[in-house]
This record gives sequence, C-alpha cells and structure tokens, in this order.
Amino acid sequence: MKLAFFSPLSPQRSGISDYSEELLPLLAQGADIDLFTDEDVTPTNPAIIERFSVFPYTQFAERHQAAPYDLCLYQMGNNPKYHHYMDDFIQQYPGIVTLHDYALQHFYVDIFGKARRFDEYQESMERYYGHQGRIVASYFRRRILQDYVFYQFPLFQRVVEPSLGTIAHSNYVTHKILRYDASFTIKMIPMGVIPPDLNGYDKHELRERYHIPQDCFVVGAYGYVSPGKRIPELLRSFAEFARHTPEALCVLVGHLIGPEELPTFDMRKLIRELGIEDNVLITGFTPYDQFFDYIALSDVCVNLRHPTVRATSANILKIMAFAKPLLISDLGENLDFPKTSCIKIPLDDSEEECLLQAFQKLYQDTECRKNLGDNARTYVEHHHTVEQAAEQYLAFCSNVLEKKSRSV
Repeated sequence: MKLAFFSPLSPQRSGISDYSEELLPLLAQGADIDLFTDEDVTPTNPAIIERFSVFPYTQFAERHQAAPYDLCLYQMGNNPKYHHYMDDFIQQYPGIVTLHDYALQHFYVDIFGKARRFDEYQESMERYYGHQGRIVASYFRRRILQDYVFYQFPLFQRVVEPSLGTIAHSNYVTHKILRYDASFTIKMIPMGVIPPDLNGYDKHELRERYHIPQDCFVVGAYGYVSPGKRIPELLRSFAEFARHTPEALCVLVGHLIGPEELPTFDMRKLIRELGIEDNVLITGFTPYDQFFDYIALSDVCVNLRHPTVRATSANILKIMAFAKPLLISDLGENLDFPKTSCIKIPLDDSEEECLLQAFQKLYQDTECRKNLGDNARTYVEHHHTVEQAAEQYLAFCSNVLEKKSRSV
C-alpha cells in the first residue's frame, strides 16, 4: 500500500506536526509512505528525515503521474498558514481526510477571502446551508462576518463530501457528521499519544531548573494563551484561590497573545488588576521538551476551551499521560473522557466558582490528586496509544481501498 501523506511538519509550530511525526513511524510498518508538506519547509525531526522522503506539495502531481499512489492521506486543520493548499488537493485527489478541526469556517474565510473567490464560497455555503448560507456569504462578500458564523456554519462538508473516507477523533464529531449525511464513510479513531516514561521526570529537580520554589502549588495551563482557552476565567478563579493560598503559582505555558495582536485580550493588565503578579508565571513559547517539563513539575493542570472548533485536544491526552489531575471544559468533544480521569468544568455562570472549588479540593486532598492522575494515565494507556491509532489507520486505509476497487 503506497500512501501520500499531507501534513505540516516540524519546524512548523502546529500540534498536527507533532501528531503526524509520532504516528508516521508506526504507519510506515504497514505502508510505503511519502510525505508532502508546504514549500520551503526543511524537516527538523531526525526520525522523519532518516526514514521518509519529504517533498513540497507542488511536486505531488508529477510524482503521482510517474508512479501513482494508492491513496492520499490529508491531515486537515483550520489554520490556513499550514493547510492553505489542502482544499484544492482534496477536491482534485480525493483520499482520506483526518478532520482535526470540525469547524473549518476560519480556514475557508481566509483562503477564499484572500483569493477573492467569493462566488465559490457562496456556492459552498448555499450548497450545505441553503438560503441561510447564501445570506451569510453575501455578507462575507461585503467583509461583514459575525463570530457565530465560524461555529454555526462549520463547513466541514467541503472536505468530507469529496473524500473516500474521513477520520475523526471523537464520537461526538463522528455523530455530528453522520447526522448531516449518514452516507459518509467515517471512522472514529481515538487520537494516539506516546505516554512518557515518568521515571525520566524528577519534579524536585525540574522545579530547581526552572526556578520554581518546591513548596509552590503549581496550576499549569498549556498551549497558545488565547481567548478561547478561558484564560480570564481561569485567572479570576485562581486569584480568589491564591488569596488564601499564597504559595499558589499559575504557570501559563506557551505563546501569549498580546494586545498588539488582539486589542481586547490583555492578560498582563488583568493579572495586575487582580493583584497576582507574584503568583503568575508566563513562559512564552517553549520547545517540546520544556513543554513536557512544565507538565511534569505541576500539581494540577487546566485545559479549558470555548468557543470551540470541536477538536480533540492532544494536550489533554498528553497531560493525562503524565498522570496529572486535570480540569477540562464540559464539551461534546470531551464526552469520551471518563469523569474518573478528569474534572469537567461547566460552561455556564458557575464556571469560575467550579474552578475555585476544584483548586481548593485538589489542594487539600492529595489522595484525590493521585487517584485522578493514576486513572488518567490508565485511561490513555488503554485507549489512546499511538500503536492503537496506527493499527486502526492502516485497517481503515485498506477498507477504503477495497471499497474503491469494488466500485471501479
């Protein structure tokens, strides 16, 4: 089975790069794979460089004509910076698309808007959403677009409909797609991660290395520090917690979106207003190994999200694999995670109070922290290994190819 695998790759700063690079070595045990990525990207991961041939996507047509591939696999997300070419390829060379983000409206607004492909956008919106979609598209043509459009009109159909098969990472997204059209060929494959060797992380040594006092109660949040991560809600809850727990430290790990990028999002100002400058550490962008170090040195981890593009969070799984107690938003895409392995925070008026209560409970109850973390690690080991994911990928590819051959 000869596969063409389209994905961002390191050094491109995308979680999908990390996802693909963990999955590919195991996929290669059952298939002959060439990688296609953006132009002018030189891979930096030795495991990829040594094992795979990597080509710019612009060379695919010529290579496919000379020696045809059996199937194209597309790792599709909603960031136009890394996926800008994929829509055209999915239409022209249908294959299997892994839908990392259910809501792709951000992606299409960007690529259609920049190319002034307004007619094509309107055709898609009307095709999938009828008269209401046509109205939204007419506003877009005039550069008027409300936030609700990005989530109520996800436009996933544009990549799912032409594809031979679709992979989703949650039952929730799978059911939403099939509810739209039960004829779509779709497979739910739990996202795979590589559980770390916990013996390789010494919490005491890590806190010394990163100048974090040993007696601090560390609450960590990870990834881009952006509005969708509920950072204001987290900080307000944490500030109330820190009033009675002076040794509490909130560590925001990742690039902080600042007011120069988004004028309405100024977290440093909020931190000052809350009076918790001494209780918050913002790391900025961290390399992969340091990212894991910060998870390992934490006492409690937080991964909140709203609004949501219905993506399964790799960070949630990585945190769970570190056997850390974890607070997550009570979202549809998180329904697969059992409540014995994490604490789910409601997205209503009680959100901040529930966060505060969770901080207090986990601070006071070390046994609860340990049980949650152990259950989380066990859950990942049983349901979310990269070996399991690769096995299901290969089986699905074989099934799709068999179905394709029967239809010829």
